[in-house]
Amino acid sequence: MNLKSLSTDHQAAVLDLAVLAMYADGHLASIEDSRIQRLLRQMGIEAEYDINNVYDASVSRVSQHSRTHDDATAFAATLAAQFTSPEERNAVMAILNDLLFSDGRVVAKESSYQAIIKKVLES
Repeated sequence: MNLKSLSTDHQAAVLDLAVLAMYADGHLASIEDSRIQRLLRQMGIEAEYDINNVYDASVSRVSQHSRTHDDATAFAATLAAQFTSPEERNAVMAILNDLLFSDGRVVAKESSYQAIIKKVLES
């Protein structure tokens, strides 16, 4: 799937899902940050200033919806439900899997997050 061809709302949803995944284990690895940067470039955002602004906006949205585990889960489910075609769903899951496995370890919280998104995308 070409991320540049997604609507602005869908790009934001993919990014927010990725940021949620990055924070799922409570441990931020530099490789995860690199994956987010790569994702933004794949969306067609090239300038460092723009990358930082879009990234910061996503972190802000995610933090507003992540005060509790239940809030974060509901937000993630709402975001994932926006993707309806099999191509979109597969691409979103691939992006999240790449991010979740990027630091070489997947802890229970990340597995739980992955299962929630997978369940929504498969329904």
